[in-house]
This record gives sequence, C-alpha cells and structure tokens, in this order.
Amino acid sequence: MTPLITILEPSTGNTSAEVVVQYEQGDAKVPLAIELKVKGREISLDGSKVNYLEDKSVDNFVVYPSQIVLMPGEAQRVQVKWVGETLPNKEITYGLIADQAPVKLGDEDKPRTKAEGRVNILTRYEGIIVVRPAGVRPNTIVDSAGLKKDSAGVAHLVLLLKNTGTGMQKLSGMKVRVTPLDSHGKIIPEKSTTFAPKLRSEQSQHSIFAGFTRKLDVPWPAGIPVGPVRAAVEFAKEK
Repeated sequence: MTPLITILEPSTGNTSAEVVVQYEQGDAKVPLAIELKVKGREISLDGSKVNYLEDKSVDNFVVYPSQIVLMPGEAQRVQVKWVGETLPNKEITYGLIADQAPVKLGDEDKPRTKAEGRVNILTRYEGIIVVRPAGVRPNTIVDSAGLKKDSAGVAHLVLLLKNTGTGMQKLSGMKVRVTPLDSHGKIIPEKSTTFAPKLRSEQSQHSIFAGFTRKLDVPWPAGIPVGPVRAAVEFAKEK
C-alpha cells in the first residue's frame, strides 16, 4: 500500500487522494482478493499498540473501489475521499485497513484419496489517513510526574503527557525539565535539571494526537533526589 500515510486537508479543498495497492509478483500464482475499509484509530496509553475501532468513522469516507482482486504483479489505484458533514476542529487520524479475503484455489471439491491439511495465511496492511484542519498546533503538557521503582529497586520517572492542542505532537527532540519538591510541596528551583530522555522505539514511534495522553517511563534524571518532583516538557520546533 503506497503511501502508508495519506493527509487530507478539507479546509483547502484537498478532500481526496489515491492509494496504490500492489500485489508483488514473488512466487504467488493465485489471485488476491482485498477489502478496504476505514476505522477509528487510537494508540494505547504506553504508545506500544494501535487499536482500531468499529465505530462510525467509515461514514466520513468513500473508498472506491473498496473490493478488488489482483493477480500477481498487478496494482490497483484506490480513491479515498472525505465526505464528513462537519469539519473537525482538531487533527484526527484514521486507519485505512486492507484485509486479504480468503480465495478458493479451485480444487476444494476434488475428491481426496488421503487426509490433507491446508493452511491459509491472510495478509493485512494498515495505512493511516490524517484529516488536518487549517492552523492546527500541538500543546503538550505534563499532567503528572511520579516515581516508580522496578524489581531491582532502580528509580524511574513516570510522566503522563497530555496534548491539549489541535495538532499531533511528535516525540522527537523532547526535553524534560524536572524540579524537586521540598517537604512542604514547594519547588526547589536551584536544584532543577533539564535532560533529553532516550526513548525506546515503541515509546516514540507514534505521535500524540490532539486530546490524547501518553504514559512514558524513563530513567530517573541524574542529580535529582528520588522523591516528589514537578516536570515540564518542551519539543524541538518543526521546520
């Protein structure tokens, strides 16, 4: 499926795009039946998993053709069009799912002289549709910051980030400013530190879309006493 990410901007008249679905030649000799549909898309709190929703997202799109059959080496252009009645006020992401449907090989009714087994392996591709209103901007804040110790007793800083803006927030270039609190819950500004935590790939591969939260577990910053802290984040400006 090319491209895997399709961006639509209805406010500028960009309401449709083409996606190419190609059946690579390889060693295959049988046709491939594919059904395409749009689903709601959410990222799990820890950023490691994509969840697809059986909601009314499909009502906002027309996918044509939504069912195709390809022979090995063939490709098909598919049009995806936004037909939603109301333009969203924030950036929203959807899943464009291409599921392979089982196809009979033509010999299912042939008499068998001995027991046989057959395994069908079905392919599924997951693309992304982004509907982007004009002038969207992320605004990501630290909703909470806390202490967690692993099984070895090593301290970790657990951040709950919330994107209160209208555009998606990429996690690349993130810096965290951490300030310890005294016994009365007041900040100790002279002991604060700013660091760039090294995020694992599963933590950073998905952006935080508007209205969503993300939980990050990172190493405790050096020089900060283990205990209550206050944190803030900043991100590299996109060019």
